[in-house]
Amino acid sequence: MMRSAQFDIASFGELLADPSRVAMLLSLMDGETRPASELARLAHVTPSTASSHLRRLVSGGLLVCDASGRHRYFRLASEHVAEALESLAHTFTPRRAQRATDPAGDAFTQARTCYGHMAGKLGVAWMRALEHRRFLKLRAGTLVLAPYGIACFQELGLTTPTWPAGKMCLDWTERKSHLGGPLGRLLTEHLLTLRWLARRPEGRALRITTRGRLELERFGLRIPAA
Repeated sequence: MMRSAQFDIASFGELLADPSRVAMLLSLMDGETRPASELARLAHVTPSTASSHLRRLVSGGLLVCDASGRHRYFRLASEHVAEALESLAHTFTPRRAQRATDPAGDAFTQARTCYGHMAGKLGVAWMRALEHRRFLKLRAGTLVLAPYGIACFQELGLTTPTWPAGKMCLDWTERKSHLGGPLGRLLTEHLLTLRWLARRPEGRALRITTRGRLELERFGLRIPAA
């Protein structure tokens, strides 16, 4: 078993050895699907090179390819892949000087999606606000909404047959936890539906809308400085 794990980890490392493949994987960390042409552009490689990389990532079990007619769309194979990438990114401390001169990088660390849930400074602040209002409680090792948390989100128009559980997800840029898992995705998607948050044109970065800033502050969230 140890020998099998050794080769699995080595294979995983080999797939991440190329910066273009890493760029493709990171662009899919929002949990969305993207066509090969878009992934090629994001990775700054030719379509033929992108196809070669994508074949390796699919055969290596990191990506899944969904076919729709003549078009092919790619997504991460599972949330476990996203967690592994997030854990690896957490191992390396971002260089602050480089981030300070990169507006896109600043937006990314401020607020972004991580496999559908909110991450970055805003994601950490969002979880702290939920904890402060005692909307979250720990049950069997998972995070669930307390009854008054459910009542609050129902008043905000969020209805669901069942309320999923969430989990603490270590944020690799903030070194603190944000709310992950199905509950994190559900609440983040609802904030987008309410238009408190909006997606930036490219990548995983999010922005707080004017209305969202007012509503989140009323919610008890301390908006992190950009």
